[in-house]
Amino acid sequence: MAHSTFDLDVRGHLGVREQLALLSLTPQLRRRLLNTALKRMRSMSRQRIRNQQNLDGSPFAPRKSAGKGKKKMEAGLGKLLQVTSVTPDQGVLGWKNALTAWVAAQQHNGVSERRTAQQMKRWSKVPEGTAATQKQAKRLRRLGFRVRQAGKKKLVRPSVPWILEHVNYAQAGLLIRILDDEQGESSGAQSWQITLPKRQFLGVHTDRDTSQVLNLVLQQILNSPP
Repeated sequence: MAHSTFDLDVRGHLGVREQLALLSLTPQLRRRLLNTALKRMRSMSRQRIRNQQNLDGSPFAPRKSAGKGKKKMEAGLGKLLQVTSVTPDQGVLGWKNALTAWVAAQQHNGVSERRTAQQMKRWSKVPEGTAATQKQAKRLRRLGFRVRQAGKKKLVRPSVPWILEHVNYAQAGLLIRILDDEQGESSGAQSWQITLPKRQFLGVHTDRDTSQVLNLVLQQILNSPP
């Protein structure tokens, strides 16, 4: 599975003097250090989404259909981004919901694969609790989502109940992004290439950037009143 979290290990990002200072801190203060550093990196990630920029400062690959009124790409993922775990030595920035993390990984790392009408036909019922939402199902219908159903010769627009029964949350999220970008393609196609470009917003660009954040937070903790 593609990476959908940013793992921060304080070791290896500090100089010798800073590591000695770190060792003098209590486990509680070391956790505070990592928690604060990760929250700063979360703010940096959200700022990139607001600016629609990748880690290296380059702009996000544009949508193929740039209609007016569309929300900024990855905005929903940014709102749900949080510190999911933290110890005195290591912390993780990501998403607690596994399906949301999967969608984020597709967006952050990019994906390219071919889907066919036959594959859609073979989709089975999804496990309880992982189905697409009503909002997603209605959005898919508005975007022209079509499948081949039993007894039908042509691709048809499935009902909301069919989508809820056969499409899970993660699939729906990815399909919405694809169909939203590919509005110009024929809705009757028998197969199509799913291509999402990398839009890398999570974490920091270089190890040097990580070290700078950690050193800054460390100095603030060392200089704070006892």
